[in-house]
Amino acid sequence: MDQSCRNCGNAVNTAFCGVCGQAAYRQVTFRRLFRESLLRAFDLEDGFLHTLTSLSLRPGRVIRDYVQGRRKPFTNPVSYCFLVVTIYALTINILDVEISIPGVLEFSDIERRVYHILHGLLAYLVFFILWPVAAIQAWLFRESGLRIAETYAFSLFVFGHVNLVSAVFAAAGWLAGVPGIATLMAIQFVYLVWAMSGFYDLSRPPVLRGLAVSAANFIIANTLSLLIGNLIVAAGWLEPVENLLA
Repeated sequence: MDQSCRNCGNAVNTAFCGVCGQAAYRQVTFRRLFRESLLRAFDLEDGFLHTLTSLSLRPGRVIRDYVQGRRKPFTNPVSYCFLVVTIYALTINILDVEISIPGVLEFSDIERRVYHILHGLLAYLVFFILWPVAAIQAWLFRESGLRIAETYAFSLFVFGHVNLVSAVFAAAGWLAGVPGIATLMAIQFVYLVWAMSGFYDLSRPPVLRGLAVSAANFIIANTLSLLIGNLIVAAGWLEPVENLLA
């Protein structure tokens, strides 16, 4: 059965568009998200910079286009989030960034390096954290008719993209105090609400629902990170790292 290409608009009667090469439209599912990520893991020149720029200028509309089938110009959300999280993890470790609140969290040099390593590893938990967050968001915006997998793609793009801002703040040394951390959290929230407005085509910013999603992400992320972090420490898996750094 013929259909229109969601990328260029030309008729498609095979598995791929004969004009632009994009695959015929298929609904977003968890399986396709991760399968396409593996297939395009090293295809960063085809869409990464365009995706980064687009997510900075009109995030909601771009993600909606992706979910609705216009995918060739953009990097897969799993690949995009993974790469950006890696940039953030490398930034805090290579630059030995200070991430603490004076008087609340104080580390020795070795403890700080170990904390950075652990913090970098736990950043990859975002892929698990965003599953329940996407489910909560899908329920809050259930009138849109979007499925959890499609909302998960939105979450990967948005929370992946804000890690770029986190990396900039970390590199600039702005995460060593309350003002920097508070500013970063405010930027992340405003970006989330802005992206939601475009994604769901809303005339008013969904502030309350954005707060609910942000709170869910904060609670789930910290609970899971604390649990996994304590398990790693209790199992003694960081002792070899401490000994190496000593």
